[in-house]
Amino acid sequence: EMAAYWGYPIESHDVITDDGYILNLLRIPHGRTNKTSSTCHRTPILLVHGNGGNAGEWLLNPPESSPGMILADAGFDVFLIGVRGTMDSKQHLNMTSNDREFWKFTLDEMAMYDSTAAVDKTLALSGAPSLYWLGHSQGTTLGFMMLAGRPEYNSKV
Repeated sequence: EMAAYWGYPIESHDVITDDGYILNLLRIPHGRTNKTSSTCHRTPILLVHGNGGNAGEWLLNPPESSPGMILADAGFDVFLIGVRGTMDSKQHLNMTSNDREFWKFTLDEMAMYDSTAAVDKTLALSGAPSLYWLGHSQGTTLGFMMLAGRPEYNSKV
């Protein structure tokens, strides 16, 4: 993992969606220079990748040019979600990725299940009442779809 290589603390958490997909949520609770593990004053930010990508795309470059590490150094509690079907999120409670049914999903399910589960888990882990959402391409679309389809999340994002 690139973040650990550069000296950042990294956590991995499972997120289970209401329709049974198991997603990987990465967390960088603080930056390299601020070694305190306290997150009481850190605003959570959820980074959501683009189509065909995964959570790791926010950490590919050195710290000064990787959004995930830049945000951690700036004082954010950084969370990175991998939506269903990505390299790190190919699990389900009742299916395997070899099952055809596993792959029968659209952006609608990703917005209504993956996005809401990621927000809920991020808020539970951080203890914050709301978070920032940073999406790239598909990640932005999922955020808009979630907020339009599940208006109760508007106060959380």
